[in-house]
Amino acid sequence: MSALYASLQALALSTAGMAALAFAIDRHHEQLTGADALPVTQRVVLRSLGALFLAAALLPCVRAWSASVGVVAMLGFWSLGALLVAGLMSLSPRLMAWMGASAGLLGACGAVLGLAG
Repeated sequence: MSALYASLQALALSTAGMAALAFAIDRHHEQLTGADALPVTQRVVLRSLGALFLAAALLPCVRAWSASVGVVAMLGFWSLGALLVAGLMSLSPRLMAWMGASAGLLGACGAVLGLAG
């Protein structure tokens, strides 16, 4: 796996994970939907998806680099994903929701193709 492909995949998964965690917070969910409260089941699903995407960002990092460098790279991609989400959340929460969903889909497809290849 090339370092560029691993970097793009880890960034997509990190952005999707941070977006899911952000929309699991009442304040950000209200910015997106206008609803006052977030249902408990939806909150649990968003938090679980966020944690799953963030954990999945470790796989391409470890495959492209060693375990020790991969963990450090993953933490860097988590930080970059959080910065992207925070920046786009202030511009347009709806755009951030679409971007987070797209990044999650692309990252998951990349993970499936990366494991198959």
